[in-house]
Amino acid sequence: MFNPIVDNLTQFTDNELEERILDLSKKYSTAARLGKPELLTQISILVTMYKEERSKRYLENKNQLDDDLDQLINVD
Repeated sequence: MFNPIVDNLTQFTDNELEERILDLSKKYSTAARLGKPELLTQISILVTMYKEERSKRYLENKNQLDDDLDQLINVD
């Protein structure tokens, strides 16, 4: 997904990503109460982008951990 507001998500730490997801979720709730469908769409897109980045990082870390474990196991 592309959003001109967000340039590069790799610049954020994992904690910063979590904070932004939480903050945007709160803003989404507020926009829903105010009845702003255009804003809901934009916030939803941003939340999805941050969550995709978080998932991508998780999978990369998991794959790296799996590779490290493969090196430790000797099945001779």
